[in-house]
Amino acid sequence: MKKLLSLVMIITLVIAGLYAGGGKESTSEPVAAPAIESAGTVTSSGNVKSAEVQENVNYKDTVIIGIANDVNNLNPQGSNTDANMMVFYLTHERLVNIDPDTGKVIPALATEWTVSADGCVYDFTIAEGATFTDGTPLTAEDVKYTYDKAKESSFAAQKVADVISTEVIDSTHLRVTLKKANQDWLTLMAHGGMSIMSKAACEKDPTNGPRLGSGMFSLEEWVPGSHCSFVRYDGYRDGAAPTRRIVMKLYKEASTRLIALQTGEIDVCIDPSTTDLERIKSDAKLDLIQTPNVVMLYMPMQMEKKGLDNVHVRKALAYAMDKESIVYAAYDGLATVHNNYINRGQFGLNPNIHVYEYDLAKAKEELALSGYKPGELTFHIMVDKEFKKTAALIFQNACAQIGINIVLEEMETAALKGKLNDAALDYELALYQFTDDLGTDYTLRNQHGSTVQADGTLKKNGSNRCNMKDATFNAMLDEALVETDSAKREQDYYAIENYLDEICPLVPICTSYINIGAKKGLVGAIWKPDAKHDFRYIALAD
Repeated sequence: MKKLLSLVMIITLVIAGLYAGGGKESTSEPVAAPAIESAGTVTSSGNVKSAEVQENVNYKDTVIIGIANDVNNLNPQGSNTDANMMVFYLTHERLVNIDPDTGKVIPALATEWTVSADGCVYDFTIAEGATFTDGTPLTAEDVKYTYDKAKESSFAAQKVADVISTEVIDSTHLRVTLKKANQDWLTLMAHGGMSIMSKAACEKDPTNGPRLGSGMFSLEEWVPGSHCSFVRYDGYRDGAAPTRRIVMKLYKEASTRLIALQTGEIDVCIDPSTTDLERIKSDAKLDLIQTPNVVMLYMPMQMEKKGLDNVHVRKALAYAMDKESIVYAAYDGLATVHNNYINRGQFGLNPNIHVYEYDLAKAKEELALSGYKPGELTFHIMVDKEFKKTAALIFQNACAQIGINIVLEEMETAALKGKLNDAALDYELALYQFTDDLGTDYTLRNQHGSTVQADGTLKKNGSNRCNMKDATFNAMLDEALVETDSAKREQDYYAIENYLDEICPLVPICTSYINIGAKKGLVGAIWKPDAKHDFRYIALAD
């Protein structure tokens, strides 16, 4: 009851504030596609086809999907956003896929592969009859072109950082050599950013060439800020998709997306407002689809800013984060408190991680250890969306009670991302989300790692919003990455999480749920926990 009354008080303050203002083991044997028992069947191309899609059912010609964020880049190596990734899964393919049930790597464009005993040399066999959607053959040359090109991309370079060479053996055989064993490398190759592009098309037209893929759909029309449409490729080697045309239509406002679904303007509503979920449930013509996600809300602390360069200040802020109240007030209870530094379900997640529970007494103790007195510190926290503002107000209220002043900076998502990505790193705190779950090494290295520059200094990696530069952490990561004993590797990651917990570069807060509203009878979509959904087999009975 005490907790409930406290929460009511916090929500009241919030409302007032709103109105105020493990990796695959090395093997020398060919890897075969595994059977899938629940999600559907694995086709000869390694695609997961939902058992719900029936051969004898007539499906609508067009399915229209209402999306929350704009499609703004059709180059697979030019963006990692959810909307763009959903496009790449329609239009392109990768050497391998991830089984959505098991999380294991399965064949795709590569029908099989072998791995050398030292885990450094991969020999791939490319599918016979693979073509781009313009009918031209896809060969090992296209794979080599894609992987070589990835080294020049800020979005893809880290995924191929360990690749020494990519050699074409013949049109259907390719050899990739790594500088060291990497137990997560195949998982990285399944990412949409590693989609295979046509060498000929890209060299002829560097702007539009990357849009040509070997997927089940080809681009029909792209109107930025409005919609993106795709048509089925009937020449796909594994059989045509059940739906001829798919349209992804932008509705920035969640309420507008829901109205469009209710009036029949769209067939799918991505990410409806949590306040509208009951309306979807009560509508006899609609289904509410919910699945836990790996979209982790967290607060990065720019570790080179005055005050935040003190570990005791960072720990004080961590103890002042009331995660449970944020779950109830900002997410209407539809979230789960998260205390780990990697995502739910990832290999090596430490079940016994120390927890920075909401404890203002401990927060005050840490502030005293820092040498700063109450009232001396002021930090700005960047927020973009309403639920993050709610979370920030709860945090602001708690910090005020320990003597740290928090100022909210509200901005559009693009502006927030721009400030985080700016080389000046002119920010202190933010509420941000991390969605990648492409292997534990990638998550940790991208979030906290750094690379050695020519002058010996460390430069932070891409999504390292904390600006953490720690040689000890990097060495621990490198050791875990090459460990072939899965039990030992798991312990290595436990130790890495404990190390992060001690230096406290960020505060993990919670993971929520993927919510989708859809017309009854919609089948075939794979609703992915990273929100990068797979619509290749989506269908709606006519």
